Amino acid sequence: VGKDGIYTLYPQTASTSQKITVTTYQSAPENIYMIGDEFGNWTWSDPGIVTMIPVNGKAGEFWAVRYISAGKGFKWSPNKEFKGDFSKLGDATNGYILVDGNAQVAADGMYMIYIDYLNEKITIEPAGVYGMGGCFGGWEAQAYPFAVSGKKMTRTTTAEDNLRIYAWTASSSAGGDWWRMEFILRDGVIEYRGNGGDQAAVSVAAGKTITLDFNAGTGTIN
Repeated sequence: VGKDGIYTLYPQTASTSQKITVTTYQSAPENIYMIGDEFGNWTWSDPGIVTMIPVNGKAGEFWAVRYISAGKGFKWSPNKEFKGDFSKLGDATNGYILVDGNAQVAADGMYMIYIDYLNEKITIEPAGVYGMGGCFGGWEAQAYPFAVSGKKMTRTTTAEDNLRIYAWTASSSAGGDWWRMEFILRDGVIEYRGNGGDQAAVSVAAGKTITLDFNAGTGTIN
């Protein structure tokens, strides 16, 4: 029996026989948190714990972009405690390894961490972050990527318009709905859309370099 189980019972007496089918379902968690050597130093009360972002309208799907160092352990939990914590879902690890029961990446880098809880899948891959709209050049999906610069990501605007940025991974069921993983930089802080509606606009001039520090949750427009 997996996450969605169907159990069939056959109670019998000397004169009767009945079949009872009970179906159980795994509900999606409201939150997923990431803890580890670089994310809270394994202390749940530490502000460095990562609260993963829900994919808009997609129950059980969460994401985060973080710079991760090789050999540093981490894992996840639906609560801020070591109860129900996990380092993999299902049988496979996609893009990471397990060492002493904790997840690790093989090389330093900027990563997309994607969890599809109901389908028992965790994917860790090089982060894909993109600009969208007039200030980057148009509305073509995945056409205006941010570049990794050390432990940050950057891209320069080409026209004055509203700032719109999103993350993307082929592991998501969001498909072409880029806004389901959208976020914005406002007053130096990265604000994630999550399950909310359209975010209040931030206008940016042409020729401005947008720098994002996902680990700190901050950024600059210069």
